[in-house]
Amino acid sequence: MGKPFKAALAVAIAVFIPAALTVGFSGAASSSIFTFAAAAGGGLTAIGMAAMAFGTTLISSLIGGMTSKGINATNGNFGTKFAARGATAPRQLIYGRCRVGGTIVHLETTGTDNYLLHMVTVLAGHEIEGLESVRLNDTTVTTSSSTINNTTVFTVTNSEFSNTDNDNKLDSNGRLIRFCFEDGSQTAANAYAVAQSSLISTDKFLDCAYVYMQMVFDPEKFGGGMPNISFVVKGKKVFDPRSGETAWTDSSNKPIGTNPALCIRDYLTNTTYGLKALSSEINDTTNLGGVAAAANACEVDVTLADGSTPEDKYTANGFTNFSASGNGVIEGLLSSMAGKLSYTNGQFNIFAGTTQTPSLTITDDNLLAPVQITTNAGTGELYNTVKPIYIDSTNNFIAADAPVFQDSTFLTQDTPNGVANDKPNYVKQMEKQLPFTVTHTMAQRIGRLALKNQRFATTISCLVDMSFMKLQPADWVYVTNDRLSFNQKVFEVISVNMEVMQSDETPMLGVRLNLKEADNSIFAFATSDYQTPIVAGSD
Repeated sequence: MGKPFKAALAVAIAVFIPAALTVGFSGAASSSIFTFAAAAGGGLTAIGMAAMAFGTTLISSLIGGMTSKGINATNGNFGTKFAARGATAPRQLIYGRCRVGGTIVHLETTGTDNYLLHMVTVLAGHEIEGLESVRLNDTTVTTSSSTINNTTVFTVTNSEFSNTDNDNKLDSNGRLIRFCFEDGSQTAANAYAVAQSSLISTDKFLDCAYVYMQMVFDPEKFGGGMPNISFVVKGKKVFDPRSGETAWTDSSNKPIGTNPALCIRDYLTNTTYGLKALSSEINDTTNLGGVAAAANACEVDVTLADGSTPEDKYTANGFTNFSASGNGVIEGLLSSMAGKLSYTNGQFNIFAGTTQTPSLTITDDNLLAPVQITTNAGTGELYNTVKPIYIDSTNNFIAADAPVFQDSTFLTQDTPNGVANDKPNYVKQMEKQLPFTVTHTMAQRIGRLALKNQRFATTISCLVDMSFMKLQPADWVYVTNDRLSFNQKVFEVISVNMEVMQSDETPMLGVRLNLKEADNSIFAFATSDYQTPIVAGSD
């Protein structure tokens, strides 16, 4: 085994040094991520390489170390979503289609007895695709439109917000509310807002999507005070490496603004609120781990319970803010695609939750040391039931429980022999929060996937020859081992590390692989597996 291993050492050094030297981010503390890279120029040692993890799945260690921001990233999706005032409120970041409140940044009254309220509400700190609807209290407003001061102005026509007896009404029909909208791409102040209020020509709200609204005071219609205001919007336009365009939809009319892989790419590369990664630090290819491959996997059509209605496999629809924890933003977006993120060879790689076909097999001949195996979960906990919590787009984007799924096979496995009548005592429920998922069907698929995945608890650690250096975290690999009775058993790569071992008093390099059991059945979901959700407000 010594000669092939010595030959592999020379190859490893030739391949590994360029990879290490490319590690780094624009404006990021790359030395704190891979300290070995900074020392490479001063002399390469086998011990130094051994201390260096070539690749691993990451969230907390890398993203958390690069961002000191600590505001919770996703809780707002489960909240009330009403516009509110805030002296130091962070700007919102919106992906996909969702309901938001926004920050009231300007309030004033004008007219006799101050009857007319003027209000500016900033929805996002970036350009968005559009404003779909406005909700006042529990009512989605209907509108008519007109052009005033070269601005499209919408007048609310609902009877709940109209009163012909009001002397200050906006028109003969008794309308009490008007508003206009800027999508964040504006370069000048809104002409209608400037003409109507104390706002001046320099109040441009650059790079901010906002709504300017007027309300006529009416003791009958607004007797309880100013109504709660929220907005349903189409969020940020994102870059798609497949087309080279920054847009909301592509040529196939699929809403790429809701594609989780593209939203993650946007957050990684953005220089205002994101991680400021360079384009060269993003794997945009169609190879496994590439953004294009993950985006394609998210857009695969799945058939719903009726056997004909299609739905994208994964979408991301929700909001966060510029001061949010980088950990939380990435984790929230990954949850919507059952995905993983890794950083290898100086590039970020994104993986959607889908099956793979392994291209490599680890056999006994590849092992350089005995295999270490663990057969139980790291926490010692195994669940047999799952309850996904999602944001229901059909019910005003209010948080809801997807149908609880209990796997009878798992429950039987968890119940001791002879106590079949006491099975309910052994129910162990997993709660899966999905802040960027807005349909119960998608929530059911992700929830069941998570339940199945944690039941595959076997992990192994093996030291293999350098031919497996090409593996990266989240790849799948076959393992064939006589002693463990593994025959082409599928495992997922958790981490890939360089490791030193002694051979004839000469330090040699091997590859330490940490693997977790995987299987295609984790991702299996039939149309008959869908359950009917409980209607909101019913028993």
